[in-house]
Amino acid sequence: HCPGIARLLQCLQTDAPTGVMAKGKRGAEQDVSKTKRGRLAQHVEHSDPVAEQCHTVAEALQSATVPPVIKEILVDVIPNALAVRRNERHGYQEQMVQTIGNTLHSVEADIQSKLSEAEKRWQQAETTAEELKREQALAEQAAKATSDLLLEKKAALAQTALKFREAKHGLTEARQAEQAGIQEVNKFAKDIEILALAMNRFEAMKNGTLEPNHAIQEAEHLMNLIEGRLELDATLCAALSNALITPILERSSFTMMVVHQFEDSLRAQIEDLQKQYKTKESSKAALATAVLTAEQVLEIAVGQQMEAAMAFTAENDAHDAKRELVNDKKKTLRDTQPLIRKCASSLARLQIELDKFQQGPLEAFEKLQCRTKETLENTATAAPEGEEAELAQDAEIEASKPATSA
Repeated sequence: HCPGIARLLQCLQTDAPTGVMAKGKRGAEQDVSKTKRGRLAQHVEHSDPVAEQCHTVAEALQSATVPPVIKEILVDVIPNALAVRRNERHGYQEQMVQTIGNTLHSVEADIQSKLSEAEKRWQQAETTAEELKREQALAEQAAKATSDLLLEKKAALAQTALKFREAKHGLTEARQAEQAGIQEVNKFAKDIEILALAMNRFEAMKNGTLEPNHAIQEAEHLMNLIEGRLELDATLCAALSNALITPILERSSFTMMVVHQFEDSLRAQIEDLQKQYKTKESSKAALATAVLTAEQVLEIAVGQQMEAAMAFTAENDAHDAKRELVNDKKKTLRDTQPLIRKCASSLARLQIELDKFQQGPLEAFEKLQCRTKETLENTATAAPEGEEAELAQDAEIEASKPATSA
């Protein structure tokens, strides 16, 4: 394309009329001072809308994705093509105007493409964020479900712990009862043995054949043996020792009654203890069975507690995993916010850039492209009234002066 554009430029430089960006002189009919003409010319050049629009288009062409030499050519032909009124352009100039317009539209297309890509990235980021929100909500629901189940497992574990304590307490009581039963049986056996020994001593003393000193010792031993094992009324207890040490021929009817009454009481006590001993002995098996049963109950409670503890641990691990997943989703969602803000910022920046380009260079190009002579005359910026009046007054003064000869 470069040779073709170069040929167009050469034609423009040789055939095209002088453009509006070239500086012109004022008519000879206004003979004003050079200072005033320079000041007015500077004001008109500064406020010339065509020059400003051409400058805007030239700056916009710098962002076009074309080789630098093409940019330079396009900028160079603006005064000789785009600045020329539409009804005064020849074919080469119109071609260059079209080329400038196509280049500007390609810049616009590039911005729109970037804008579309930015909008796509922003929408993708928003879609990702929405998807993460849904995933987070689902993860929170799953975590809530595991939390409720975890509470159930915790309650079940507490119940098994209570049963374990009850079973342990029951075993302790059963063992204590068994120990107490064994001690009681042993006491009965010992009491029976001691009372039987007391009966043997009593049999030797009952006939009153012992020597007095021996009889006194035996009576004392007998009283020690039955102490705490045979309850006697106060009268019998007080008279028993004297009755036992009294020789049989010297015993009175009261003394004989005391001896016989003691014998009956001792035999009855021995028989009663033997009955209780048999009863307690038979209950030892029941107590042992109770201990065995309590041990089995405790073993079952231990197993149930271990099972409940394992179930609680597994559910707690599952709940922790669910909560960790929720936290991961929250973190991932938070991490998308900077990207969304960046995409939104890029989208807004590109939209502003597109609006600025369309309302600036592109609009300026369209105005210059369609500009005619009438449009130029209607839109030309007039000099300030005060300055024009001053220039007109200076011109009148110069005209009224008499001509001088050379």
